[in-house]
Amino acid sequence: MKKRIVGCDAAKTIAMFFVVMLHYSFYTRYYSNGLAGTVVTVMCTVCVPLFFAVNGALLLPRPLDVSKHYHKTLNIIIIVIAWKIIASMFFVFVDRSHPVTFKDFLIFLLGGNFGEYSSGYFWFMNALISVYLIFPIVKLVFDAKNQVAINTLLAVLFGFTVGKDTLILLFQMLGTVAHHDFASVLSPIGDYFVFGKYGYVLLYFLVGGLIGEYLAKRQEGRKWVCNLLACVSSKGKIVAGIVICYIATLLIQRYQHVVNGTSLTVDNGYWLLPTFIAVLLILFALGKASFSDHCARFFYFTGANTFGVYMLHMAGLICLSKVQELSVFQVMGTMNSVALTIANVGLCICVYVVCLGISVLLRKIPYLRVLFSL
Repeated sequence: MKKRIVGCDAAKTIAMFFVVMLHYSFYTRYYSNGLAGTVVTVMCTVCVPLFFAVNGALLLPRPLDVSKHYHKTLNIIIIVIAWKIIASMFFVFVDRSHPVTFKDFLIFLLGGNFGEYSSGYFWFMNALISVYLIFPIVKLVFDAKNQVAINTLLAVLFGFTVGKDTLILLFQMLGTVAHHDFASVLSPIGDYFVFGKYGYVLLYFLVGGLIGEYLAKRQEGRKWVCNLLACVSSKGKIVAGIVICYIATLLIQRYQHVVNGTSLTVDNGYWLLPTFIAVLLILFALGKASFSDHCARFFYFTGANTFGVYMLHMAGLICLSKVQELSVFQVMGTMNSVALTIANVGLCICVYVVCLGISVLLRKIPYLRVLFSL
């Protein structure tokens, strides 16, 4: 159990850095659109799915106290609202790049964007709250001795997210070769999906819970999960699987770049099959890994501060973007793609470390620590 929790902290740390790196590529001034920069952003496609899988691995195998759960959910909602107010003040008084109205502020508090500001990163907390609101139902399905309910739910979630969009991608590739639009035939299928845009979030949450249950109970877990994970139990198979998934994702991005003009990101990347498999392999590998005491303390430290880093990182990137207006940073515009990517990764690490340090310091201050306590 101790190793599993350390593994989850490691997964949270990796996912959080990937989030910062992905947003860094969008909101700073000198990120490379070349192949080197694209390889880095493609590596980051697992970031958000990995977060939700970790949440499922930590929560679903544990006993549920409904009263405590909804008390925690209410605390999350209050803290997120507080952070939205803080973010609004930062955008209005520090960034000051777009005009906003009080209506924009209300929309932001209720789950939308804050005008044209880069406030979309709060969608993750909105999605997490949506999962927590129905968590007791999910927990009942997860714990049921008769596995028909969870198997049906997994099939529906997988089929309408990972399955559908991977199939659409394959039809798009076929259409590119045949010069016909085959993919549009599958577009109406989404109307039958009751879970909407956050369905893939619930899928990762559930599958993460299955992996967490296996890591906690080993052979006492569900037979089909044990058999499936036994097929990739060796380190070599896990590493090979992750590498193959990343190569497939990079090839998908290159295809989308040529056909659709997509830069850096992967369209629907969070719920394509290579990303799905990579997330499960990464979580499984970290969950079963052994860590030295120094590594365990490091990941416990960073994993405990991921929420603070997440809330602070966008302000850090916006500030960095403004600092990059200085002439000293103009040399970055003359670098080749590889050198520029290395420099950007280094700067991203600096942003991450600064946000981590601020989170650690503010957690020690009475009353303020509650903002970093999730």
